[in-house]
Amino acid sequence: MKKLEFIIPILLMVISFIACHQGTHTIIVRQTNDVKIRIEYSGAIMLTGDRTGIQALSHNAYINYDKNGDQLYIADDPHGKIVYEVNGDKTNALDNHGKALLADAIKIIAKQQGRQ
Repeated sequence: MKKLEFIIPILLMVISFIACHQGTHTIIVRQTNDVKIRIEYSGAIMLTGDRTGIQALSHNAYINYDKNGDQLYIADDPHGKIVYEVNGDKTNALDNHGKALLADAIKIIAKQQGRQ
């Protein structure tokens, strides 16, 4: 009985960890003389037909992109709507600068996944 009291909480923790962290987690870091890029993403990302935007994200999916300190974070809200954060400012729609950051990030992610 004592073993069950010990095993059950550990088993529940493992199950909750697996349920919350499904899918892949990828980090890409590239650095040249003047440019440092870091992309971290997780979950399923459905791209638009022209591969410059995001059509949908799986639950708890996100993209975190940083190019020389210029940052873009993309995730879904509790209602499944895609939300963006550009350099710390939250928004529901990207301006031209945010769209350019997103296009850069998607190009790198697609290349990493072999979907150029």
